[in-house]
Amino acid sequence: MGSRPDDHPRKKIDISLLQTFHHVARSGSFSAAARELNISYQSAANHVRRLEQMYGAKLVEAEKGSRLIHLTPQGKALRASLGRELETILSRISVLMHDVRTVLRVGVPQALFHHFFARVLAEFRQRDPDIELSFFERDTILEEMMLEGSLDVCISERHFGDSVITQHLICEYRLSLIYPQAWFDRTLTESEIGLLIDRPFISYEPGQTIRSRSLDFLSGIFGQEPNISTSTSGSTSIANLIKAGLGYAIVPQWCVPDGDRHVPKIILDGVKPVKIYYGNSAFLENNEYVTALYEACRNVILTELEGD
Repeated sequence: MGSRPDDHPRKKIDISLLQTFHHVARSGSFSAAARELNISYQSAANHVRRLEQMYGAKLVEAEKGSRLIHLTPQGKALRASLGRELETILSRISVLMHDVRTVLRVGVPQALFHHFFARVLAEFRQRDPDIELSFFERDTILEEMMLEGSLDVCISERHFGDSVITQHLICEYRLSLIYPQAWFDRTLTESEIGLLIDRPFISYEPGQTIRSRSLDFLSGIFGQEPNISTSTSGSTSIANLIKAGLGYAIVPQWCVPDGDRHVPKIILDGVKPVKIYYGNSAFLENNEYVTALYEACRNVILTELEGD
């Protein structure tokens, strides 16, 4: 008995691959499509190659001695089958994202949100007072949420390296070690951090960028892993525990103000600075709200950190 078409599992195709193919077919070159989509030439080519692998046939061919391409018969058939439907889908997404009551879903690590985003929002609201922003203060699952479509934008301390997420480097910040002043009768220097080997270490939850870098740094100094006594997800919580005398920690440079009488800090030259990236779904790269939020983030965060 013949099987019905629905009996066979269907391959899931990322709409961004179809979008790139659509632009390549329309413009006749990878470079022109890349400019229109604000992605790299290589990303545009990779999108089409992945679509060809899923489609099971070559869709485009390069013209000899030129960067122009032409569609194969299979490519022409695919473009014809997409017809106006893909344009309609992309247009509807664009209209949805420009609606007055659009909700822009944004993921941000808690430390960045607490320190910067009151000012980021104040600047953003001067331009776009009506759009709703829905924030998720997370770190370890931002990439997963972006890939599954649960977020439109994320501010991250990691580069994901996935073509469906466009990321822009905003800047980088340094890490500092903080500890209770009562532990020592003087302020320590970075060369004296080894004195903390037997003290309780308070850290971020597993998977967070700062935790990984902190453990590598301290293990190199101590010759063993630090004595982790407490883990939490937020810098504010960590700073409060340090003030209570419960341990020492490595946190972003801004978490404790300079000259704090109760919690000294050591800016760490021996730890690689942490980069801050602004990421968004690739098909929203030219969305006005996404662009406006990026500009607000860049203005606020870059202005402060470059001034330190």
